[in-house]
Amino acid sequence: MKLLTKTGLNFISASIFFFFIGSLGGYYFIRFAVNKMFNNELLEAQSQVDHHNNSCLTYADVSIDTLQIQINKTQHAFTDTIIQDKTTSNYEFYRKLTYLKPTDKQTIRYTIVRSTAPSDLMVMKFTLMLTVFPVIFFLILYLVNRASTKYSLSVFYDTINKLKAFDVNKDNRLDLMTSDIDEFEQLNEVFNAMDKKIKEDYIRLKEYTGNTSHELQTPLAIINAKLDELIQADNLTEEQIKTIAGLIETTNRLSKTNQALIFLAKLDNRVFADAEMVNFNELIRKQLENLEPLIDEADLKVDIISRSQLSSTMNMSLAHTLILNLLKNAIRHNIKNGFIKVLIDNNSLKISNSGLAVTYEPEKLFGRFQKNSQHPQSLGIGLSIVKRICDISGISISYQQEGSEHIFELKF
Repeated sequence: MKLLTKTGLNFISASIFFFFIGSLGGYYFIRFAVNKMFNNELLEAQSQVDHHNNSCLTYADVSIDTLQIQINKTQHAFTDTIIQDKTTSNYEFYRKLTYLKPTDKQTIRYTIVRSTAPSDLMVMKFTLMLTVFPVIFFLILYLVNRASTKYSLSVFYDTINKLKAFDVNKDNRLDLMTSDIDEFEQLNEVFNAMDKKIKEDYIRLKEYTGNTSHELQTPLAIINAKLDELIQADNLTEEQIKTIAGLIETTNRLSKTNQALIFLAKLDNRVFADAEMVNFNELIRKQLENLEPLIDEADLKVDIISRSQLSSTMNMSLAHTLILNLLKNAIRHNIKNGFIKVLIDNNSLKISNSGLAVTYEPEKLFGRFQKNSQHPQSLGIGLSIVKRICDISGISISYQQEGSEHIFELKF
């Protein structure tokens, strides 16, 4: 729920509650005042009746009767009643005063009634005023408050949109809107400082990564060249040849690891930004042709099921790396005389292979340096690269194991 909606609902809820309490209190206050006015008029009518001037009463009806009871003192009682009009057969509201006056051996009861019709109309008008005017007032106040809050928050929403579009690879500043609200200005200052700091750190890290990769590749190439020269010498023993071969394999693995880490750093820095339409049916066919020597060497059976054409917009180089790593993973972690299945649908791609069961949790499979114990020669970075490519390209990847079959599914 947005802040503007939340504050609006809180304002409306509080307004309705206090408006209801205020209207109820106002109605009973007006009714109390009107009843008090009628009570005074009825007491005045009683005074005239006591002085035998009831013939002058034009606003009240008086009835007198005698009760065969004895009371000690005069009694008054004010009540509301309903009386039917004999001419119109309509019922009307009246205010009634019952007045008991003791005599020698009996009691005289005076009943004085006064129509409340004019006052009821007045109470209705006042109640309507208490209802309509506050509603209009609260509505205007709500709209003004909403417009004011929305205008004040426009800086906040502009900042959010610019932060969403922020890209450390682009050489531009956030350029946030200025505001007359101190808190928003302080927030903008923090974000501007953060923008500058992030870009400075990114440039340093980028330079460090480039320098490190260059400095490592050069001595590794020299070491490999020297080891190649050394292993071709004539006076080496078999043990020395094995040692040099192990060193060559180690330096090759170190070189591949360095290149893979550099590639991951480029992925994290979003270097591959160019996108085009990629036909994955054709891409998979070409990659399988390139990997055919490895497939034949492992005696693997490849089965491709193409239900439709699968195309998606992404960087072509990343698409090649994505498919190549998945197919290499299916070959490397397979078994002798095993199989590879490729299922292509209109919005999904499944690559499955036979293989030994894995013991670690599936969500850890895409972590860096996560190796299969049956294949220690693996660098453990290939699936991490696959996961980063999928994240960058908006592709959902999942893994599941069904018996001896390992299934990777891509959803575009």
